Amino acid sequence: MANSYSLANKRYKRDFAILMCFYVVACFAGPLLISAFPEKPVWMAVLVSILTAAPVIGVFYLTWRLLRETDEYTRARKTEAIVLGAGITFSICMLWGFLELFEVVPNMWTFLVVPMFFASQGIVSCARHLFEKSAA
Repeated sequence: MANSYSLANKRYKRDFAILMCFYVVACFAGPLLISAFPEKPVWMAVLVSILTAAPVIGVFYLTWRLLRETDEYTRARKTEAIVLGAGITFSICMLWGFLELFEVVPNMWTFLVVPMFFASQGIVSCARHLFEKSAA
């Protein structure tokens, strides 16, 4: 099973790198393309938005595929990090939403929720690894 995890992880990393290359290109090329028009065409803004979001949506598919291709232990660890990362993200967003409602903080761009989720998931994974390492 270790070999299948190694292959699945290698495939995940390769496909993740490809998707992130597309994402970076879209982040820079999209605004340049839109600014080339004197009046921003709505269809162009929608298309650029879809093309910029698509690679990030693809990462969710890659994560799902990785979970399906790994053993139960690895799947449980990754799933726990995902759930805790989502809980942290949702909690922050809910608190921020109430602070927005009472005009304490400015509106947050909703696309920042996804990087917040990935950061939370990564922090949970690292903290768990460090905690287990120090306990051993």
